[in-house]
Amino acid sequence: MSLKEKLDKINSEIEKGLKFKATDRLRNLIQENPNELELRNKLAELYYESGFLDAAGKYWILTEPTDERIKECVAMYEQSVNYSGYQILQELVFRGDKSKLSEFAQKKLSELESDSKKKVDYIPKFSAKNNKKRYKKGISKSTLKEKLITSLIIGILIFLAICSIIGVITVVKSFFGML
Repeated sequence: MSLKEKLDKINSEIEKGLKFKATDRLRNLIQENPNELELRNKLAELYYESGFLDAAGKYWILTEPTDERIKECVAMYEQSVNYSGYQILQELVFRGDKSKLSEFAQKKLSELESDSKKKVDYIPKFSAKNNKKRYKKGISKSTLKEKLITSLIIGILIFLAICSIIGVITVVKSFFGML
């Protein structure tokens, strides 16, 4: 399913009043497409319309404040986390390529990172998600079922090897016991 189809589905859910489901889908899309700031803006709008102003600010933090409501929501969010760059970075979980972001977003991330470094001497690092590329190359994650079957087969082979060794030892002992 393409990004446009997923967004159409989300818009349909919003129209039906399924905002909680839509926010979940948007958060998942943000994780899959971290460089698409439009997704963050859409989620921020949804939170804003629902009255969750600090949550809207969290998703608008990388957006250049073009109107007063964005400024207010971002300020409210920053206040809710005690202006902690570290806390904001932990909650933001940006897994994208910073160089693909707008100049404002790059500058904001740099400010948050320097604040985090200054206050807690640590900058949270999040590795990029490349799940789609991994699957396209034919490399898939093993499922629990596959791992259990593999473990079971190995266990049976080890059991058979032990039984064979015990059988050979028993035969040898009985053969030498007859002499």
